[in-house]
Order: sequence, then C-alpha cells, then structure tokens
Amino acid sequence: MKIKQGYERIKKSIWLYPVAYSVFALLLAAIVVLLDNGYLFDMRPYLPELLLTSASLAKSVLGVVSSAFITITTFTFSTTMVVLSIYMSEFSPRVVENFLADERTMKSFGIFVSGFIYSITCMLFIREEYLTKPILAGTIGVIYIIFGLFNFILFINSVGKYIQASNLIDRLYAQAQEVISIYKEEMSEYEIVSKAGVESQNLGFPIRVKANGYVQIVDYDRLFEVAKKHQVTIRFNRMTGQFVTNEIVIGDLLVIPEDIDGQRVAEEIREHYLIGMRRSEEQDFNFSIQKIVEVALRALSPGTNDPNTAIFCINSLGLLLGQLCSLKEGYVVMKEEDSKGKIYRETYDLDRMLRDTFLQIVHYGQGDVYVMLAVFQAYRHMTNEAKFTNREVIKEQAHYLFDRLLKTVHDSLERKLIIEAYEEILESEGKF
Repeated sequence: MKIKQGYERIKKSIWLYPVAYSVFALLLAAIVVLLDNGYLFDMRPYLPELLLTSASLAKSVLGVVSSAFITITTFTFSTTMVVLSIYMSEFSPRVVENFLADERTMKSFGIFVSGFIYSITCMLFIREEYLTKPILAGTIGVIYIIFGLFNFILFINSVGKYIQASNLIDRLYAQAQEVISIYKEEMSEYEIVSKAGVESQNLGFPIRVKANGYVQIVDYDRLFEVAKKHQVTIRFNRMTGQFVTNEIVIGDLLVIPEDIDGQRVAEEIREHYLIGMRRSEEQDFNFSIQKIVEVALRALSPGTNDPNTAIFCINSLGLLLGQLCSLKEGYVVMKEEDSKGKIYRETYDLDRMLRDTFLQIVHYGQGDVYVMLAVFQAYRHMTNEAKFTNREVIKEQAHYLFDRLLKTVHDSLERKLIIEAYEEILESEGKF
C-alpha cells in the first residue's frame, strides 16, 4: 500500500514531467554533441547536407531557441498562475489540483524546460575552432522549437477550455461517473445484507487506526485474502473519504479462531488501507461530487450570481446520484463457499449523501425558484432510477424541501411551479 501511495504521489507531482523531459533533453544533447564531435561515428555520410549547419550558425540558432523557450516557459508559468487564481476565486480551492494534475499542462512545462536545457547544453560544447565540419545540433534545436510551439498552442487551447465552468463540471462529472461505475460493478458481484443484522453481532477484536486523516484507499481484495488466510470475519465500517482520528475503531474482527492472534491479524489488515491528510478521488466519488457542489455554491454566492451554472451543477449531481439509487443499502458480504473467512463492507448511505449534496444548495439557492425546480428535477430523476427503500428516502428529502419552500415562497406563480414539481415526484415510478 505504501508503495502504491508513493507511486500515486509521484504520478500527481508537478515536477514529474519537467524532470523526466529534462533528463531526456540532457541525454539528447549528450548524444548530439558526441555525434557532432565524431566520438560515436561519423553520421555526415548518412544525412542530407540540408540538415547540417556550420558551428557558428548552429550556435546562433541555439541561442535564439533557448531565448524562445525561456520566454514561453515564463509566459506559461504566468498563465498557469492566472488560471489557478481563477479556479480558487470563481470555482473552489479543491479543483486547483484537477488543473495541476492535467497531463497537458505538466507536459507543456516539461517540453519548454527541456528545450531550454538542450539548447544551452549544446551551446556549451560547441567549439567553433575545433568543429570545422557541419554539425547537427542546430537542426535538432529548430525541430525542438517547432515541436514546442505546437505544444504551446495545445496548452493555450487546454487553458481556454479549463477556465470554462461547463467544461470543469463535465470533467468532474466524468471522473465521478468512472469511480461510481467501478463501485457498482464491485457491488453487483456480492450479496448485500441488512445493516441491522450485521451491526447486532457482538463486538469482536477492534481494528484501530494509527494515524489521523482521511481514508484514502481500501484494498478490499487484499483484506479478503487476509480473512480467508486466517479464517476470520472482518467488519469494515468506514468508507473512503471519511475522516478518522488516531485510535478510532475502523473495523472489527467478529469471528476469530482460538489459535489466531487478533492483534497480529489487525496489524496485517492495517497494511491494506491508507490514511492521509488529503482526500483522494481514486475510490472516493463523493469527493468529486463535493467539488461540483462547491462550484454550485460559488455560482450562487452574491458576488458571482450565476444561477445557470448552479442549475448545470445540480443536473449533473442528479445524474450521478441517480446511478447509485439502484443499489441496496446495508453491508456487502465478500465470501466464498469453501472458506470461513468473510468481509462485511458497508455501503453508502443514500440519505446522508442526499443531505450532504443538496442541503447547502437549498440553503443558499432557495431565493431562486428555478434553482429549486432544478433540485426537484434531480429528485424526480433519482426517484425514477431508484429501487428498494431508496425511493422513499428520496421522497422524504423532496418533502422536506417542499415544506421549506412553502414557508418562504409567497408568489402565487412560484408556489404553483413548486407544487407541480413536487407532485411529479410523488407520481414517479421507478424503472425496476
């Protein structure tokens, strides 16, 4: 788990692509210098004369290339800072990492920095008094700057798309949808039992957390292997994204054979989940949903006053939560017929998710009837997708919103629209 955490941390680091491309530039410069000086082999008979230049011309070209790359790098850095400021002021501080994690942004930085390193490295080793024959360094520099300018255009295009609220919401929606699809596929493979039956079992050996932070990743497949190996029953009652503190009980060993040391099994279990001070979107689709909620709240703020963006966010939230409404609440049972080892894995609480998603939007947006109608429309879509007891949970949330709006909305036309929207939810029938 720690290796995976380190890999993910490096993968999301800002410095990864600049460092990797810079190392490539140094290797390329070393190869070109060795070829130009004839230390490897004489490449001139194999190349067209058009690609070779004199040492003085190559030095002049590389000087222009290095100046161009450092200028582009400065401009790119300034543009990135402006975009980050826009993200923090108009959207949410939580979405800044989405821009920095974009490969196009970091690859552009890497190409520009590496182009500058290649140019000055080659210039350092060009000795006009010794290099009397044509060399290749200048031509490679021209090709590099053309490639860099092409990526600069792509970077500007990417920035233009990123600062648009609709594109940001689409990316957050796609990210959450991907994680939700994986989660639903996992849930479909196992049986789901009621919470009452699992939580009524006697408490076993507690599994305590040894750090403060958020549950970032839980490797349930590895936990299941531990359960099968020791023939124990594990109840894991914390979801990814939840905040835990030191020594809090994150799960229990409900059934332990007499010859098994519960403390040793608990230590082995701790190796298969990660706790960190920042939330991760790898398994936590609630984090992406929270980001969309924050964009909606910023759009509803008096300083921004952009209800259409808020409505767009609410529509996306309704679609995402609608995909979860077909799942049964309770505990997922991971077990095999030929093994006594099993895991009880808690599923998401739909009622809590609805409250966390919409209550703040209702609080700040209840003054705009069309924003509230969008919330009702989201509830109606979720009701159509829901099955089991989820439909009643959604209707209960809709009833709360209906009662709240009737107390504050006095315009007859607005009250009529609200009543019609609420009645459509009551008349909705699920697909299942």
